[in-house]
Amino acid sequence: ADGIINQYAPITRGVIELLKRCKVIARYGIGVDNIDVEAATEYGIIVANLPGYCVDEVSTHSVALILACARKITLFDNLVRQKIWDFALARPVLRTQGRILGLFGLGEIGRTVAEKTSKFGFKIIAYDPYTTKVDAGIELVGFPQLLSDSDFISIHAPLTRETRHVFGENELRAMKKSAYLINTARGSIINEKALYKALEEKWIAGAALDVMEKEPPDWKNPLLKLNNLI
Repeated sequence: ADGIINQYAPITRGVIELLKRCKVIARYGIGVDNIDVEAATEYGIIVANLPGYCVDEVSTHSVALILACARKITLFDNLVRQKIWDFALARPVLRTQGRILGLFGLGEIGRTVAEKTSKFGFKIIAYDPYTTKVDAGIELVGFPQLLSDSDFISIHAPLTRETRHVFGENELRAMKKSAYLINTARGSIINEKALYKALEEKWIAGAALDVMEKEPPDWKNPLLKLNNLI
């Protein structure tokens, strides 16, 4: 093939070495972590992505998870299904007005999340080492400040060598005990063993994951037993 259009299939070095005529690999998606970009570059193959792919869908899903954490929607649902009617078991149920939402990554999805959540009264801060210009209403901060100041942190970064397990024990301990961590980017940005410890020992209030390190997950993964995880 002269070119490959790909979504989920892993394009490894071994695959790339078999491509005799290929000039371009295009992923219809944003992240390119399933493509060995280094190997492609060595063989003179251009790797392209689709930056606008599912921006509205992913940003809306992120907002839904943020609100589900704030309003304890899944916890209330589980309690009622167990025939338990006790508001106290879900406290505190948070208002969004004036809460600080920290965005880890400020690409198209991150900016769209900022736009949507601003309507709920969130104050928006963001960390992105590759961004210097931001939209009105967003304050750029360093990573330590993002961790310490945010009531909610929503991850919108690609999976790279730098971001793999960037949310580990030290970072989770640096967050507020009342904070929530939301991930709709890539599972391996969070160290799941550290996250389990953080949720089990109440270093943070909760988390919501649309992605996991292993997909589908190992159904024995202890994270799946926690009631402060969506």
